[in-house]
Amino acid sequence: MKIDQLVDKARDGGRLDRAEALELYLGASTALLGRLAADVRARKHPDGIVTYIIDRNVNYTNVCVARCNFCAFYRPVGSAEGYVLGFEEIFRKIDETIALGGGQLLLQGGHNPDLPLDW
Repeated sequence: MKIDQLVDKARDGGRLDRAEALELYLGASTALLGRLAADVRARKHPDGIVTYIIDRNVNYTNVCVARCNFCAFYRPVGSAEGYVLGFEEIFRKIDETIALGGGQLLLQGGHNPDLPLDW
């Protein structure tokens, strides 16, 4: 199916199957995908109210042995720029998030060989 046909199907409220969705994702611009998503949201929630959640990512360590090509965050074991947050600091960040009305928290960090799994 052509991108124009998929766009029309989505705009008309049609359900895209997996292959169609992938074709649209790969063939449409990001701006067009955003517009289609906004159109679907407006159709499903016509009152015009959009809500968001307050959340926070707490990075408890940047020391990592994975060396992922896309990551500019990690530091190798032994780096002077490496860190591990203590529990007191982690709990302070959690409390800050709650005080701001936060309702979601993600704890993430590198694969630090000095931190046991149960940590």
